Amino acid sequence: MSSKYLIFLFFFLSLKLVAQNLSYISTDKAVEDLNFMVNSIEKVHYNPYFKTNKADFYKYKEELLSSFNSDSIAVKQFIATGMKLSALLSGGHTAMDWQNEYIVSELMNYYFLPFTVKQSLLDTSFFVTRSAQKGISQGAEVKAINGVSIKELYEECMSYIGGLESFKNAYCEKVFPLYLFFTNKITHPYLIQLSDTVISTEGINVTEINDFLNSSMATENYTFTIIENEIGLINYNSCTDYDAFEVFLKKTFKEIDDKKIRKLIVDIRENSGGDSRLNDLLLSYITTKPYRQSSGRYWKVSKLAKAIYKQKNYENHFGEEFMDLYNGSEDGTIIEKLDEGLTYPQMPTNYFSGKTCFLIGPNTFSSANFLADAIKTYKISTLIGSVTGELTNDFGEVIYFLLPHSVNIVYVSSTYDIGANGNPNFFQAVDPDIQVDNHVLDYAIKWMK
Repeated sequence: MSSKYLIFLFFFLSLKLVAQNLSYISTDKAVEDLNFMVNSIEKVHYNPYFKTNKADFYKYKEELLSSFNSDSIAVKQFIATGMKLSALLSGGHTAMDWQNEYIVSELMNYYFLPFTVKQSLLDTSFFVTRSAQKGISQGAEVKAINGVSIKELYEECMSYIGGLESFKNAYCEKVFPLYLFFTNKITHPYLIQLSDTVISTEGINVTEINDFLNSSMATENYTFTIIENEIGLINYNSCTDYDAFEVFLKKTFKEIDDKKIRKLIVDIRENSGGDSRLNDLLLSYITTKPYRQSSGRYWKVSKLAKAIYKQKNYENHFGEEFMDLYNGSEDGTIIEKLDEGLTYPQMPTNYFSGKTCFLIGPNTFSSANFLADAIKTYKISTLIGSVTGELTNDFGEVIYFLLPHSVNIVYVSSTYDIGANGNPNFFQAVDPDIQVDNHVLDYAIKWMK
């Protein structure tokens, strides 16, 4: 599943359909929706309590619900609560989406923080990573906003995100101004306390924050450039569109061969996944080693998943025989579909036999994490960067459902995917061969030389 955190388009398409005063939900309906969400996740997810004690989770849920007013609550409070609860049951894929038509008017009248921040790897300090505000530059240390410590605000936003800490931090950096809207801790105008000065700002409106946040996202699924006439760079940003990727690779490796490029960097630091079959296409150009990206998966059988698999024509992907088995199995049971076989790459035209490396990081996720895992396990290439954002054994095959009253979308994993090494009890992300935290591409270029 690819990242879904920013897009405001949903709201813009809905504006004319929504009254401007629908910003509350009755407490009874809010509680019903949240209980429905938790119950549905429990039925679909292979192991929703893999990192959270069930008794502690239910105690926390009741604490959150008991804080609701007896009559009604703000929709954005409901959304924040749902995101917190789903995050505790998530490896990164399972989540309640924040998008809801009833908060359109509030978003349109809200002014957002005009910069993103990231926590230092060395301590608890926070630094600006991107800014749309004059006077607040990249690298500036932020201490507090409107008298509230940046640490408190960041941790609240982090609580809305599931998954590994590496992934949560990388994700939170990108969505921090947006998620502050749901915290209800601060609002515009903003008084920003930096390490050496204090700056005030009104913030930026919904159109500006949309442009600002989305400008950091990769605009193309894959690109190729040549650095200093000797190093090829493939930015592989999404495992999307098999046929298009096949054409891209044929063209790219022909150019590499024509220009006698002998060094190749593949950057998957911003690849949040998609179709793992694209990875096989890529690897066929750089290795003849047998390998596997995954050794199989455990399927949790549920009524909800059966209905959605049927709607999405899963027979086309997993075969009619398996789907008959799945649909005929009792709800709540587990189907172990293990594949011990290896992929044997066939050398294509313009096969590359030069030096390669892959760049990875906390945004390397889902199918891209499969790719990194295969490379690491079978020593296909050198991994440079920082730890990926997902365990090699993790929960996948995401489906979604709607909450009955709020109509928020909830995404939930329906399988447990086993990584390349075949050990279902191995709980670790992919570590790089060479740890580099900053200026990763610059390091890789020097390493190549």
